[in-house]
Amino acid sequence: MSLKFRLKGLAETFIDSITCPGCSYEAENEEDLSFKTDLSRVTYDGIIVVVRCQKCGHVFVPENQKHGIINSQRLRNAVDLDSQHTGLPIFPDIKSVKLDVEKMNLSKAEKIQ
Repeated sequence: MSLKFRLKGLAETFIDSITCPGCSYEAENEEDLSFKTDLSRVTYDGIIVVVRCQKCGHVFVPENQKHGIINSQRLRNAVDLDSQHTGLPIFPDIKSVKLDVEKMNLSKAEKIQ
């Protein structure tokens, strides 16, 4: 299963395959609905894909992402403007997104107990 995410004229991200680190499920094709990417973030470093496994609920950032920035200044401006409009925090890089994902998983684990 390969995925492509694009913000036209700003950035692109490609993922060749997705395997959940929580349950080891691997998507077989693009029609597989076992993974959701609605938590993905646009950062100063590009589009960081965040995946939620529908099988086990684990949220993760696939390690095999290939990021490309087409116009870094326009991307930075778009991220800043989006944060102003939505009130959501700016995630400057992949490291900050991974930290946020770890917090989501920790919060979910605490609710289960």
